[in-house]
Amino acid sequence: MRLIAAAALALALAPAPAALAPAALAPAALAPAPVAFADVGAPVSMVRVDRVAAALRQSPVFVDPDVSSLLDARERTALRRQIAGAGVPIYLAVVPLDSDDESAGDADYLTYLLHRRLGRNGIYLISDQRGSLDWTSYQVPRDDSLEFSQVTNGKPLPERLHDVIDAFARAPAAKPSDPPVPDAPEADSSDKRPGKVGLAGQFFKTFFPALAMSGVLLAFLWGIVAAVIGVARSARRSATTLRPRRLRRMAWAELVRLARAIGAAAEDDPGYPRAMADYDAAKLLWDEKQDPGSRFAVVVLSLDGQDALRSGTADPEPRCVVNPLHGTAARRVRTALGGLARRRQPMCEECAKANRHRPLALVIDGRERPYYEAPGLWEKIRGTNKDLPEHVLEYLGVE
Repeated sequence: MRLIAAAALALALAPAPAALAPAALAPAALAPAPVAFADVGAPVSMVRVDRVAAALRQSPVFVDPDVSSLLDARERTALRRQIAGAGVPIYLAVVPLDSDDESAGDADYLTYLLHRRLGRNGIYLISDQRGSLDWTSYQVPRDDSLEFSQVTNGKPLPERLHDVIDAFARAPAAKPSDPPVPDAPEADSSDKRPGKVGLAGQFFKTFFPALAMSGVLLAFLWGIVAAVIGVARSARRSATTLRPRRLRRMAWAELVRLARAIGAAAEDDPGYPRAMADYDAAKLLWDEKQDPGSRFAVVVLSLDGQDALRSGTADPEPRCVVNPLHGTAARRVRTALGGLARRRQPMCEECAKANRHRPLALVIDGRERPYYEAPGLWEKIRGTNKDLPEHVLEYLGVE
């Protein structure tokens, strides 16, 4: 087992192969003819998509005025120059994502809309108002499953964008492909079309302007409240649901971070054996299983190994059962989560104080399910992450 771990560790830490010659990947060679655009089911009009696509035809970097503070003029210029020398066409859009916009806050769907409207193949990078990054590759002969651990660290957005663009510039060659077409977000079912205006309607039609003048302030305040609620809802949804593509990238990023942490640690570190056990189990699981539950187990194993090295212990605290991404547990609280028996559960401080809990969900076969109900490994261990490396090896049938 230790030989397997050492070989896998060396593979994870190996540098990416040299990039292909830029001339062979000239953007013009990748640009298809414009595609007819017709999308059904988007919640609002495509005015913003038209505006962003028009800007991207002129420059590969677009920053919405509402989030202009994320990148200043100097940083935008530097990113344009870096993209020009990357050897592959890259389009960057920094825009706010909200549940009420044309993508319903879904970066994947916004990327799909931009690609359809722009009609150009390439790598589409999306950053939202919180600085989160997502990307999709359309017919680019580069491997997009890269070691993007830098996306999850605490660097400022300009530095992370620089790292991601550089990673694509140095990525190994791969067969060009298109991602699956994402599902269109559902339109708000509460929207109702106005009916014919009758006598009462004529009355209100003439009476409303007077009311509107006195209600401007109220409407303005309501708009602010609605916007804040929308952003909060979007942030809450993104924080409690992991979709397959983001989950895969997170699993690989955390696995690489654990590998690097092990490489930098001393073998007499008390947390070293636990970190190696976590890495052995996570790497085997990554190689053998691709279902959402297994991918999330790779994330939790990798985080557990990092916790062991960070705290210098062979027995790190378990992670929050509501959402392991919250961090290690502060205390145990007797509660009954949906689908789990009532018992004392490890929780972070915030979840321990909360009256209601919304467990982290994975998208499985198009449906959101609590991570501990994911078929396979998590069905067997029912939410516990204690002795997770041993559980994984048993699940994989490894002696």
